Amino acid sequence: MELAFRTDRGQVRTQNEDAVLILGDAFSGIALVADGMGGHAAGEVASQIVIEEFRRAFPSLPSTPVDIERWFRHHIHLANEQVLQFAKQSNLVMMGTTVAAVCWNGETVVIVHIGDSRVYALQANELRRLTEDHSYVNVLKQLGELTEEEMRVHPKRNVITRAIGSSEQVEPDVQVLADPEFDVILICTDGLTTHLTDGAIQHVLQQAVSADQKADQLIAEANQLGGSDNITVALVQFTDRKRG
Repeated sequence: MELAFRTDRGQVRTQNEDAVLILGDAFSGIALVADGMGGHAAGEVASQIVIEEFRRAFPSLPSTPVDIERWFRHHIHLANEQVLQFAKQSNLVMMGTTVAAVCWNGETVVIVHIGDSRVYALQANELRRLTEDHSYVNVLKQLGELTEEEMRVHPKRNVITRAIGSSEQVEPDVQVLADPEFDVILICTDGLTTHLTDGAIQHVLQQAVSADQKADQLIAEANQLGGSDNITVALVQFTDRKRG
């Protein structure tokens, strides 16, 4: 297994409100990205709160699929409480963050997300999008009112419908997969997907190069296409498809 991550300010933003965490080894680990929002450093604080919550929690990662799901939900709840408390103490009206995470333990893979950061998997040279954006434009797409291309340029494409810090209770979407035969997993913020189509992402992930090289190329291509937002990627590359 190879693990790699990159986070980049992009070509337009003056600060980076994204955050990323990768911990573990071929048998057990976690990869997580968070895209903060709120401005004036509020977004940066929100995304970092999520990262630190899971960094502290990782040594207590359980072994069974049901317990891993409960563990994820519990620590999402704790991170949400911390973001809400910080916002209240700092008199911030808007402060929050997305989160997209993948945890593996033995042959179990658990996928969690809130917001429009995404998880993809390359399997047998085909790219699969494993998460559905919690966003205004994705609702319109599901209703048949927008195409994928129209979503990418819609003036409200950055409006998300679910985020850590947005309400007292926030529920993540959780998927528990038993021994999926993924070759590569990509977790990324929308700074990547705003500029790169799924086809462009697939082309990079298909290449017979290291996870580090793929991460570098994804960041570089997003920047070349405008880099209008912070860009963060985390890659888990299964060199032999077996996690135990």
